[in-house]
Amino acid sequence: MPSGKVVLDGRRVRVRSFRLDARPVTNGDWQAFVAATGHDRPPWMYRPGYDDPEQPIVGVTWHAAAAYARWAGKRLPTEAEWLMATGVADGRRYPWGEREPNARLAHFGQPRAGVPDISTRSEGSGPYGHVDLVGNVWEWCADGSVRGGFWGASDVPIDARLTPSPSQVGAGFGLRCAC
Repeated sequence: MPSGKVVLDGRRVRVRSFRLDARPVTNGDWQAFVAATGHDRPPWMYRPGYDDPEQPIVGVTWHAAAAYARWAGKRLPTEAEWLMATGVADGRRYPWGEREPNARLAHFGQPRAGVPDISTRSEGSGPYGHVDLVGNVWEWCADGSVRGGFWGASDVPIDARLTPSPSQVGAGFGLRCAC
């Protein structure tokens, strides 16, 4: 990812060059982590609608997300890095541009349980090829916030943000790693 500046909490933040995984961490990725470390499985990992190996892992606390990232030799992205990946520095409203979201671009507005496999909405990719930056699952950032909205959100703008407790478990909380 190129370096640049993004606006975060009303101030311009410089972002140095970094790498962000193209997709969120999946159940299959998490299973490898569990097998290697003995770490706990999130409560939703084996529930119908959440249990496919290619679905994003959900029900992850910030502490667990950070532990996974360390195990993978990576880290959680900063909020500014996450925003840079969306193309917000270029004035985008959504990672794919200005078009209103729909089912081909992002997974949102679905009150029923379950999340779809990742990478199935390539039309909704961000400017650097990242899939599912908005919708599908909230993604933990290094500062303890989550970004991107989730499948139950009514809209998925780039500026969607929550600040849950680092130990909070939510069916929509997942992660993506940076380095």
